[in-house]
Amino acid sequence: MGARLAAAVHLDHPVTRERLVLQPGDEPAPEVAALITNPDAWEPDDEPGDQEQETVTDA
Repeated sequence: MGARLAAAVHLDHPVTRERLVLQPGDEPAPEVAALITNPDAWEPDDEPGDQEQETVTDA
């Protein structure tokens, strides 16, 4: 699963130069996602259950 957009984004496709309008919740292809540099455009990565559990052991 790729990264999801949190906001609408307007940009030109890197190959076809076609105007794209991406909506919140869309998961753009990697070549398109690379053009979206505003971190506020993306949903946060840390969803519940996605974080790795750190194990603490007594030494």
